[in-house]
This record gives sequence, C-alpha cells and structure tokens, in this order.
Amino acid sequence: MSHGFGAGEHPINFLAHHQRRGEAGAREDFEQMLVSLVSAVTGREAVLVRANPGDWGIDVLVGDLNDEITDWQAKYFINGFGESQKGQVRDSFKSARKYAEKEGYVIKKWVLCIPCSLDAPTLRWWQRWRREQQAETGITIELWDESGLRRQLDLPEAATVRRVYYDPYRPPGPVDPPSVPLAGPVPTDVPWRGGEELRLGGDCYLLHDDAAETFNPDRSWAWREATADRIEPASARVRLRQITMLRDGPASADARRAMRDQAALLSSMSGARRLPRLLGHYEDPARGITVASELPPGPVWHEVFGPGDGPLDHLTVAAVLDAAARLADSLAELHRRGHSHRKLSPDAIVMTGRAYEPVLRDVGLATWPPRPGEGTDGYRAPEQARFSPHSPKPGAHTDLYQLAAVVHHTVTGHPPLPGGSPPIRVTVRGFPSVADELLARALDADPRRRPERIGLLAAALRQGRKEISQGGFS
Repeated sequence: MSHGFGAGEHPINFLAHHQRRGEAGAREDFEQMLVSLVSAVTGREAVLVRANPGDWGIDVLVGDLNDEITDWQAKYFINGFGESQKGQVRDSFKSARKYAEKEGYVIKKWVLCIPCSLDAPTLRWWQRWRREQQAETGITIELWDESGLRRQLDLPEAATVRRVYYDPYRPPGPVDPPSVPLAGPVPTDVPWRGGEELRLGGDCYLLHDDAAETFNPDRSWAWREATADRIEPASARVRLRQITMLRDGPASADARRAMRDQAALLSSMSGARRLPRLLGHYEDPARGITVASELPPGPVWHEVFGPGDGPLDHLTVAAVLDAAARLADSLAELHRRGHSHRKLSPDAIVMTGRAYEPVLRDVGLATWPPRPGEGTDGYRAPEQARFSPHSPKPGAHTDLYQLAAVVHHTVTGHPPLPGGSPPIRVTVRGFPSVADELLARALDADPRRRPERIGLLAAALRQGRKEISQGGFS
C-alpha cells in the first residue's frame, strides 16, 4: 500500500508548490508538475494550455484540438474542499464543454486533479455530480485527489517527476503571514477541532468546524482561525483568530505585535459602521494571542448572491449594488483609521438578518504589514501579487479593487480579467453606466488610476441601484 514516499524514502507533500513559489505561484508550479506527470504515466505528449486570456477550460491535454482530447483540470485546493471549490469545479467543467462545442473538438475524458482529500459528504456530492454529468454528456470523469496523485507519483514511470518536485523535500521560502497551510496540526496542547470546547481565560467556546491552520516559513509561530459559539459567560457567534508561538525570534515578535494591534483596532472601532466588535482578547506570554470578534449569524455573500454561472437578473443586481455600497461604508471607516482589509472575497462577507445586511467576517490583514502574494485567489489585486518600486504597495486602494472584483464577478458570472475587462453592460444589458465606469476604474491594474477613496465607488453603486429601482434597467 502506497503512503506517498518517493523512492521509498521521502514523503510527498503537496505543500512543496506553495513553499517553493509562494501563494501567487503555487498553482502554476502544480500545473507544471501535472503536465510532466501526465506525460510520464500515459506515455503520450501532454501539453500545458496557457491562458490567453482564457484557457478553454483546459489546463493539461493529451490529444488533438481538431479531434479528441483528454482534459486534466488542475485545482490547487490545498486547504480543503468546500462549497466554493464545488462551484469552481462545476464552472470549469461547464467551460470545458462550452469551448469544445464552440471550437469543434470532443472531450473523451475529464480528470479533476486536487492535492487534498474529500470528506464523506463532499465525496458523496462528487460521486453524484460525476454520475449525473457522465450520463448527460457522455464524457468520462475521473478524480485524481491527494491519494490518487500520490499513487500516480509512486509509479516507476513517474520517478523523475517525483524527484524533481518532491524529493528531497524543499524548505519553505518567504511568503506572507498568515498564508502557508500546515501539512498537519499545529503541535500545541489546545485542540481546535469541530464540536470541541475551547476554554480561554474564563470564557468557553464551542468550535463549529476544524480550524484553518497555517504556519510561518521559519516555524516560529502558527496561525489558526475558526468560527465558534461562545457559550460562557454569554452566548454569541464569534470569529476566533490565534497566533501560537513555537519559538522566539524576530518573526514571532512581529506576529505578536500585529495580533496585539489587531485586538486594539477591534476594541477602538466598537462595531462602528458594522465593523467587527472585539469580544475577547487572551494573551499567554508563553503561547501567544487569541482574539475573538463578534460574527453575526447568516450566510456568506457567495451563498446569497453567487457568483454563479451567468449574469444576474436586474432585481438581484440592484440588491448586489446596495450591499456593496454598504460594505464600502464599512471599509471607508477602516481606511479612516489608517488600515485596509486586503483579503475580501465572497466568503469573507456575511449577510445578516432578513434584509441581508453585509458585514465583514473579520478585519482581514489589517495591522499586518503588506507582503507579496497576500490576499485571496481570484480577488487579489495586482499590487498584491508582486511589489514594484514604481507602484504603491497594498493599502486602501487594494480594497477598492477587491470590492469591485467581487461585484463584477457576482453580477456577470465571470471574474475580472487581469489585463482589463469589458464593461459590465456588455454582459448585463442596461447596467447603469455610472456604476460601470467607477467599477472599471477601481479594477485598473495601476492603483494610482483607481478612485481616490472608496466613498466615490459607494456613491456610484448607490446611484446605479437607484437607476435600476426607477426602471432604468432594460
């Protein structure tokens, strides 16, 4: 039975892509590995398809684009597989089918490649979805998950691929805190597992799910975050974020300072403009700092609005613009206090109450110094991918880009293109021009060409919502 040990000696750890190339380059590194692996195990020439700007729903192919192909779709889901990942899989398969029909070739087999394992409910979803799609399309669908990839890499034909990418295990390079997922649990004495109780000071918290766990490249500190219910002394839904010190050093001292500053920021805001409110701040000189912030219950933006497979109807577009304008007000307050979120995404926004009032799940990377590669895949601003001495570093202008990216993706069903996107009204007929123009400016690759402040974007979003409500959408 294979345990993923290359050449009988070194364990295969898919974090190697992240640690070698950072968050910004990990997926590309994973794709490069995959094209070599496919060539090795199939004995046929595999081709990596470059995005220009799209990739036709293909990452790696074997075959002829004028006839029949096998399509390997690479998804570097290193943190697990949830609802967002399900949506990406559905979108990728739909895109692959669309381009095959449009360009006149046939997909014989579609293989999803992910460096993680599925839990039982997700595996059940996958098996049902695969069965339905195979019956509907006639395409054979396979899964190379964490175990499947390791089985392929353990084949004698893949020895060179395994040696180049995973043997020996390469030490981590410089990446952003907190950004690099742990291969296993953080070695501390406090359990952070779903359904377990966590006691901090005199307070008791019930964890909803297993915590997301990451560590700094030098392993001097570890990061955890999770959603929980405070059950003592008074009930409340909270977001827990923790820095655990593993050894002393400059990096751990900086992390402690950033976390302490974030607690102070939450305390000073006192829930202003629907920003998170500090509920608990626990500090252990030997172990680290834990911050608990208020998290009103409700679904996240993705569950209410999408993004989905296509453009929204005009009533939902109006609701999206209204919610985004309210969110911009919260971000403006954060900016007024000299900080920026820099980690916005549809999963970082909670929609509360019957009116679906938008609130930030947490304050993101506020108080953390900007680092290359920070942010969330799909919504990362250009200045977050790599720093340039001729361009501003991430800051308040980054929040404008990320909020505009969330709106653009939600309304059109397509993420904004790195080189510039066509106006939303090209996809959504009658979309208000004032909102379209400000969103396009906010998505400019050069931060200096974006609106000077997020309040200008909020005003345009409100004007657009007003035009739709008055019947200006046709």
